[in-house]
Amino acid sequence: MKTLILLRHGKSDWSGAVPDIERPINHRGRLSADRMAEWLAEQELIPDRMLVSPATRTQQTAGRLTDIWGAVAAQTVDALYLAEPDTILDTIRGDGKGATLLVLGHNPGLERAAVDFAKGACPVMMPTCTAAVLRFDAARWGDVAFGEGMLLHHVTPKSLA
Repeated sequence: MKTLILLRHGKSDWSGAVPDIERPINHRGRLSADRMAEWLAEQELIPDRMLVSPATRTQQTAGRLTDIWGAVAAQTVDALYLAEPDTILDTIRGDGKGATLLVLGHNPGLERAAVDFAKGACPVMMPTCTAAVLRFDAARWGDVAFGEGMLLHHVTPKSLA
């Protein structure tokens, strides 16, 4: 069994004139990331490994998670910046390790990936700092495929308030 957590970054700060990849998370994004980390810990869903987009907002979100969980192996994957579902799948198959993997990225690709991974119809919206947790009956991450995941949780920051 493999458990995949698709997590969108915390709410970003649009106040500065910086390139998209350099936008940080704002106060609300920091609070949401902390609460999501707490909820994942309560559900015993702390990942064995995280694959993280290189964007500042995803890196800062990952930092908030590990501030609460402690050390988790993390790898920055350049291809995850604004990635489409096929790129997310290829990254998981190539870099996935452990039983539980968290992919920290961006919409619209992350939202579409959640829908593509789930068995059957799965209307999943991914506002900032939302998690979609899927379980796969697979022995290796290389065996994970679209349409094979069981959606266990779809959690938004508002649902945790």
